[in-house]
Amino acid sequence: MFTRKKKPDFPLRPPYSIREELETLNPFVRRDKIGAMQPYTMEDIQAVERRLNFELPAPIRDLYLVIGDYMCLQDEFYFRALELLRWDGDYLLLAHGVSDNLGFGLKRKDPNATVYEWICNPAITEKELEHDQRSYVHFESDFELYRHKGDSSGAEAAIKGYFDFWKSKRFRSEIIRLSISQNIHASFTYFWDAFILHFVLRRMVDDADQLDQARMTEELDQCYLSSDLPRLPKALEEANKAIVPPFVPLSSHLELIQDSSRSVSPVFAYLNQEDDCLLLMHPEATNHYFLLTQQPVPYSFAQEMEGKTGLLFYSRNGNGKDKVLTRHQEMREQGLFRPS
Repeated sequence: MFTRKKKPDFPLRPPYSIREELETLNPFVRRDKIGAMQPYTMEDIQAVERRLNFELPAPIRDLYLVIGDYMCLQDEFYFRALELLRWDGDYLLLAHGVSDNLGFGLKRKDPNATVYEWICNPAITEKELEHDQRSYVHFESDFELYRHKGDSSGAEAAIKGYFDFWKSKRFRSEIIRLSISQNIHASFTYFWDAFILHFVLRRMVDDADQLDQARMTEELDQCYLSSDLPRLPKALEEANKAIVPPFVPLSSHLELIQDSSRSVSPVFAYLNQEDDCLLLMHPEATNHYFLLTQQPVPYSFAQEMEGKTGLLFYSRNGNGKDKVLTRHQEMREQGLFRPS
């Protein structure tokens, strides 16, 4: 749990709309597992807002409108389906991290509409396991299955079961109350606009690396990996400057796509409209970029992008790997990988 503190380490601000950024990313999203699921409409959002008696902040609306099909698909981290949003006391549960059992949401009367997090209570109690009883998590999985198949009547039955469950468990909570906190040390864990973009980038990078392998050939790929970035601040600053137009940052609000807690941070997402590609970085797990295209392209395309980024690229089938390893060895000898 994070240290509690009255004020964050950065200025408070209203949330930005991120619809333009999400619409830019959307054509590159890998929807291989989506099935019949569709993004939500504004009518869907307004209906849920009436039920909740609460207007969702702009970036959360944007998420459901543009890529609600993609980011609500249950995964290591996912956003709860719009139809299943509910208040748990004063908190609206919006997202869930499976492996670390963390929940994320809004507080009802928070004037800044910022991110709260908590440890989740077990989804299934010992009694439910012992008697083979259904818990809310089963109805949530049923709903996704029916939505994936395009079965509206099955989805409606799952929604009813979900809310009937909670009506019968008025004193049960998904939240371990004393675990509620806010990470006030980094803006991307505090503001919903940056929080959403970070998790969208995480999933896009993970999916591109896994799903596209079935479409990869000896000559073609649509996910190329870059050489690693240096860790020394001065060298990293120079590496940032080497990425030039037509590559431009995904957002004009750089605090949404950089780690403002660091003295020098890479930009996590660039768009190249001229060549129809993206340059994305996993915000937490990697120190290199992923060059993504909408369709498989030859390695020569990645070579062309090297002159516009100062990076070297290689494909997962081995093209260009030797020169990247050579550059890494040179950077290691120069001490550029030492942490600052």
